[in-house]
Amino acid sequence: MRLFFLLLSSVTLSAAEFVGSDLLAGAVARGLDQAAGQTVADFGGTLPGRQAFVEGRASAAVLMMRDREVAPIPSGKIGVAEFRIASAAVVVATHGTNRAEQITLENLANVFARDPRSPARNWNDIDPAARSEIITPAVCSPAGSMVLEIFQGIALEGQPFRPDVRLRIEPDLAADLLASRAGTITLIPRPPSGRGKVLQVADGRPGRSSTAYGPDENNVHNGDYPLQLPLVLYVRQDRLARLTPALRWLFSDEAAALLEKQGLYPAPKAARTRFVQRLDTR
Repeated sequence: MRLFFLLLSSVTLSAAEFVGSDLLAGAVARGLDQAAGQTVADFGGTLPGRQAFVEGRASAAVLMMRDREVAPIPSGKIGVAEFRIASAAVVVATHGTNRAEQITLENLANVFARDPRSPARNWNDIDPAARSEIITPAVCSPAGSMVLEIFQGIALEGQPFRPDVRLRIEPDLAADLLASRAGTITLIPRPPSGRGKVLQVADGRPGRSSTAYGPDENNVHNGDYPLQLPLVLYVRQDRLARLTPALRWLFSDEAAALLEKQGLYPAPKAARTRFVQRLDTR
């Protein structure tokens, strides 16, 4: 099953201070290097990053964490500091005239999955009071984002998409659908900047909340919004002091802006302030 973890590459990493998800390769890695005054980042993927961190070949790892996944423990059982620095999320958007305000993961599976329990092809299949309008499903998962993989892993539980779903459409086409197609339901990495309406999403799975949450920065950071995966920074306690300059930059507004540009949700400013305070009071 081609789950939502294309980032779990099998590349073998050499020794580095910061390793982990390739979503941070590029501008974020360069920022860390500049803050540290040397090359410290080697973001080759979550799986090799976790392995390097556990084996003691890295001081810090930024990992995309699946639900209920256990935190890594370095060999020798060294203490670890944990910081949820960002999240990758899937925003569910529709046309502004749609009367729907929220949707459940089950509804989404019925719309997007190839073999759902109760296929939904019309908006009144989801809400009997809705007007009759054919659903037009689409997925906008730009390079560097995880929209398709996260949605397939969480909402579809690994099922394939139904054949008529428009996969990996360009952002311009996604914006056009949200502006012009009354029946559209489009998955995107961030809320639309122009026309379109964001739906709140309720988990509703056994043992999970049935309350619907919107994808604002606090709901995503707290884990209340269900269509998201956290990007968690793990740092060896015995390396915190020497990594402090790079960590301060990683918790800065500048780094947050780069993470947002990547399509991620950075931790809210209040949370990042607490991260810095933890460095100062260790």
